[in-house]
Amino acid sequence: MQQELYQQVWIYIDESDRLRGRALSLRMLDALRAAGCPGATVLRGIGGYGVHGVVHTDLAVELPSHLPLIITFIDHAERVAQVLPALRELVTEGLIATTPVTVVQTSHRPAGPFPRHLSVADVMSRDVARVHLDTPASEIVRLLIDRALRAVPVVDADQRVVGIITDGDLLSRGVTTLPLRLKQLLPIEERSERVASLAAKPQRAADLMTPNPVTLPETASLAQAAAVMNDHNLKRLPVVDATGRLIGMVSRLDLLKTVAEGVRQRPEQPPKLPRGAPATVSELMITSVPTVYADTPLTETLDRLLETERRRVVVIDKDRRVVGIITDGDVLRRAGRRVQPGALKRLAAWFAGGERPEGLEVEAQGRTAGDVMSSPVFTVTPDTPITEAIRLMMTYKIKRLPVVDEEGCLLGMIGRAAVLSALAQGVEDASTGAS
Repeated sequence: MQQELYQQVWIYIDESDRLRGRALSLRMLDALRAAGCPGATVLRGIGGYGVHGVVHTDLAVELPSHLPLIITFIDHAERVAQVLPALRELVTEGLIATTPVTVVQTSHRPAGPFPRHLSVADVMSRDVARVHLDTPASEIVRLLIDRALRAVPVVDADQRVVGIITDGDLLSRGVTTLPLRLKQLLPIEERSERVASLAAKPQRAADLMTPNPVTLPETASLAQAAAVMNDHNLKRLPVVDATGRLIGMVSRLDLLKTVAEGVRQRPEQPPKLPRGAPATVSELMITSVPTVYADTPLTETLDRLLETERRRVVVIDKDRRVVGIITDGDVLRRAGRRVQPGALKRLAAWFAGGERPEGLEVEAQGRTAGDVMSSPVFTVTPDTPITEAIRLMMTYKIKRLPVVDEEGCLLGMIGRAAVLSALAQGVEDASTGAS
């Protein structure tokens, strides 16, 4: 059998080297992890000199800020060749060297719930919307609404990712006053009016984007994608090829769907979580959950809804048994059927942080939480395995699940972000340890 070819890469830089305000060594570790390299180590010297001949040491009388750092990793020769161009761009002053090595033994921690043979290229969306630096604000908003998106990458003339525009960017820069998820619930004519009003906005994509967004190479593993999303608190990431060109988008939903599909195909063999990761819902659920009763007046229900960051309340009975759930979207879909279109727009603006609409008490008179809640509600118990919670979320397209006891009484709530965090735990250590 032909022996696999491995190489060890040695990168020499200065401890003081920084890139966009962050230590260069840490940026290189991020790049290596994102590229799928199984591990890398940063070594700190106690003395040395470079091509300029200036000696730096770690003596007490010296400042150690210019000591040499060595980043080293071992990987297949093919992947080393793929990652070297990105490393060359990062190291403007320093030395990169490679040496062939023979790997005598290697072992890995359990791979966790993500199939090891899959990369982000296997699960990402390839039909990716994109805008250019000079795309006007109105066209960006129209694209996001029409395709029910929450973010869009910005590319240059060579299709390289240079930025990303999110719903939050549009709100914070004053382009829109409503979150896209609420805007998409408005009647078509109101949505058209709002987009048309943006024609006079002078902003272009270059003015609105967050530059230099986090991206993933197409070779990154699903476990690494989960770790990056968890580290940066992101729901979706652009995927690029070896030259930095946009080829797809991978989302939290894509990763969780993959785990759920594994559960569906092998119910008798549930995926193993990383060592030390939470195994059941009880270890991840939040216990502070806003609640109302089914007969709570609608005006009071809306006030309670507005007190929560996630715009979500659970409806319970007198014994705290869960009977329904209400989101701001539920209110707009159901309560909105009996109000004037203009009132619906004002209600949506209130949910987005605006002023309380006048005449709300009159519009909502005689209506209760039970009139707008979604019911029945899928729930889990504290001892439900994390993988089963993921299966329920993906099968029924649920973002959050109430956690109940054996009697159906509310104990807490668990969401997609928490379960992805559980899947990502252990990846950090497994991917940045010594090779």
